[in-house]
Amino acid sequence: MKSLIFILSTLLLLTSCKEESTDNLIINGNIDGLRVGNVILQKIQDSVLVALDSVALDGSSTFTLSAYIDEPQLLYLYLDVKDGTAYDDRLSFFAQDTIMSITSTLKNFEQDAVITGSKNNDILNIFNDNIQQVNKTYTELVKRSMELDRQENPSQQEIEQLNADYEKYLTKKILYALSYANVHKETEVAPYILIMEGFDANPKLLDSVYQQMPKKIQTSLYGKKLSELIKELKEN
Repeated sequence: MKSLIFILSTLLLLTSCKEESTDNLIINGNIDGLRVGNVILQKIQDSVLVALDSVALDGSSTFTLSAYIDEPQLLYLYLDVKDGTAYDDRLSFFAQDTIMSITSTLKNFEQDAVITGSKNNDILNIFNDNIQQVNKTYTELVKRSMELDRQENPSQQEIEQLNADYEKYLTKKILYALSYANVHKETEVAPYILIMEGFDANPKLLDSVYQQMPKKIQTSLYGKKLSELIKELKEN
């Protein structure tokens, strides 16, 4: 009987170790100023956010999360703080099967975040920083549009110029996304960038970049979605 119990205990231990070893993403983090709350690792599955792992903090600002991901993809770090103040902070990042580090502050959770360990996320960060500069033009265009709306009889020339400037902005934004994705076509984040920023692009241009991607990237999570987007744009 004792031998049977020993064997069952050993099998349970081995099974537990095997399950733990399947996690290929480890996230070590620190949220400065956080003492009590939950840090939750999430992903979108069937258009719904689902939790992959979570940790309850009580007196410490450091945490470790782990999960198994089939391939590099966008994940979310959700901060649920129960300290009498309503927080609803969710940080997105492009994860891959490696050891990553995420540090931030409780006061400015999203803005102060520093994420390391993922090449795909580094590529995405550079793109986002550069596209923000391009989007400053869009902010100015919105202001001009609002000013025209306040006028009783805006001139046709001003309206046409605004439309022309908007088309220039959109073209610049799309071409940058296409160029950037093409340069990084061997990474999983490339098709993701085109999905997020290239939906207004000519489908032939999108398809041109897609066709140059390695088969591994074309058949990746976002590669498949990009293929679907191209097909939909061509049909419409």
